Amino acid sequence: MSTRSLISIQREDDKYECIYCHSDGYLTYNGAMLLDHYSDKEKVEKLLKLGNLSLLERKIEPNPDSPHSFDYDKRQEDVVVAYGRDRGETNQESKIFTFDEMMDYGWIEYIYILDKKNNWKYLKPPNRELKDVKKDLEKEYKSMKIKRPKDYYGFWSEQRLIEERKKQKKQKRHKSEGEM
Repeated sequence: MSTRSLISIQREDDKYECIYCHSDGYLTYNGAMLLDHYSDKEKVEKLLKLGNLSLLERKIEPNPDSPHSFDYDKRQEDVVVAYGRDRGETNQESKIFTFDEMMDYGWIEYIYILDKKNNWKYLKPPNRELKDVKKDLEKEYKSMKIKRPKDYYGFWSEQRLIEERKKQKKQKRHKSEGEM
């Protein structure tokens, strides 16, 4: 099962350049990844040039000296997987949509927008309220009763949360013992 999303940049008042992303569209993955690794408008422009994605990752370009493809066993770690570049599909280019067209895209659970002030916003259709990725990511982790781990992007199962809470509690205890 995939969490589908659109990743976009606002071009004009009601014009957004968008690409589709098939996997991990939820806030603790794509939202966090965009916030941490795609807050530079130039990098977002490069991402949009790739067209539709299977998976968003930290790096856009693969190492040219190593194989990188759509196939799981031939992917480079931490590199975006794009339908056009990595699987040879055609008609995968970014598209210009109005807000209403984004909302009607179909099967989309999250829409991410880099606004004109270079802030990441998002919404969850059919809700039309734009929310701040950074603020809501902080709220999400606060509700999970953990601090957001550096460089973790993914879904939090109950077991993973229990382990992370224990880890952070232990780190906090060691830190306070070291200050004595």
